Amino acid sequence: MLLNLQNQSEVPLYLQIYKQLKDAIQNGKLTTGQKLMSKRQMAKLNGVSQNTVLNAYDQLLTEGYILAIERSGYFVADVKYLFQSEPTEDSLNITKDCSLPIIQTSYRYNFTESIPDQSLYPFKSFKKIYQDLLNTHTEDLLFQTHPQGLFELRYTLQKYLNNSRGVPCQANQIILGPSSQYLIQLVTQLLPAIKHIGTESPGYLGASQLLKGLGYTIHPIPLDELGLKPEALLTSPAQLLYLTPNHQFPTGNIMPLERRRAILEWAFQSENHYIIEDDYDSEFKYSGIPIPPLKQLDKHNKVIYMGSFSRIISPGTRISYMVLPPNLLTLYRSILSNLTSSLNTLNQWAIYKFMASGQFDSHLNRSRSFYKRKREKLIKSILVNDSNADILGEEAGLYILLIPSKPYHEKQFKQLCQLKGIKITMLSDYMLDHQHPQGKALFLSFSSIPETEIDKAIRLLYQLMQQSFQ
Repeated sequence: MLLNLQNQSEVPLYLQIYKQLKDAIQNGKLTTGQKLMSKRQMAKLNGVSQNTVLNAYDQLLTEGYILAIERSGYFVADVKYLFQSEPTEDSLNITKDCSLPIIQTSYRYNFTESIPDQSLYPFKSFKKIYQDLLNTHTEDLLFQTHPQGLFELRYTLQKYLNNSRGVPCQANQIILGPSSQYLIQLVTQLLPAIKHIGTESPGYLGASQLLKGLGYTIHPIPLDELGLKPEALLTSPAQLLYLTPNHQFPTGNIMPLERRRAILEWAFQSENHYIIEDDYDSEFKYSGIPIPPLKQLDKHNKVIYMGSFSRIISPGTRISYMVLPPNLLTLYRSILSNLTSSLNTLNQWAIYKFMASGQFDSHLNRSRSFYKRKREKLIKSILVNDSNADILGEEAGLYILLIPSKPYHEKQFKQLCQLKGIKITMLSDYMLDHQHPQGKALFLSFSSIPETEIDKAIRLLYQLMQQSFQ
């Protein structure tokens, strides 16, 4: 693609390339899935260096306009969900303004993200905690913590996991990191012999895409109404299994005890078999006893247990954790002990103070009651609009699956939702390569929808669905 580049312009060449390619994507000259020229071809055609083209492509990658596929090249991404204000000439001139263009994506109703309701965030508590820390812990805040994370926080977290989740562990087994994806990458470094990884299908694409990008062969394991099928796992070459047994994402299934034992038996059969148990939102159980994690049954140190504060407090907390079995902890200390902590020291101290003071438990109990009320309102609103609808996965978590009573055109419905500013996904969107009998079920996260807007949101959803009935 021949570009109109101005060598005498104050705007750097890479930003000129970035801007012209972005404009071509936005106005449809470059369409979704279209392959871009290679860096070498683009550089030669336009008389610039390959590094200049690379910088432009990197910026387009960062903003989501293009995709990079290994050994295939660069392709135009599906940008229908990008809403971006146009940068001015000044904003592109890095000699005057070093800020990059900001992508602003907004939805009237976003049913896809299980992020906490903003009204629940304990602003007053954290404001006081941060002020106290800055007044009394100034020396502590100037230094990095232990590579595994702040010991005080790990010790408090150990007591919480022991008492509330029934996870047997010591503080020295806990590794803190900024996200579950970061911790998953650490696990893969501890297990270099592993080449094949099993993931649930449908399942959490953030894990499977990450692992695929790291070069592992991903083996999707199908589910039924009880969760992952052990017989399918036994016939796969998977060595490491990523699993959400306590509230399966995205079906909401809770795996029964017999099946948990069968999956643990698979892990026990080989020295190289391990399970990553992601216990991401099982704190929100609305009836009966809390869901016991798979780690409770692990007698042979085969389960790597993971959790996060992102759904209990806020994604901005950026603190996740994992419990390593003793044998992997030994490996961690021999292989990765020189890693520096990836976490903000102040945030770690703040979460520690929040937990140690008892405010965390109070906040969690208040959150459970709040989300239980929102969940009940959501279900009631659905049944008012569709009395014969099937609702799945409502026992726990921050989302449900909705199977409307009448069949509808999936593609048309999604397009209508998009036009109305509603972000929606189907169960089929989380499939890897297996079909699911409930593939057209709607994934409805209710956590971030304001309680006062639930009735209006569901009513609008059904109005759009009626326009796409088969």
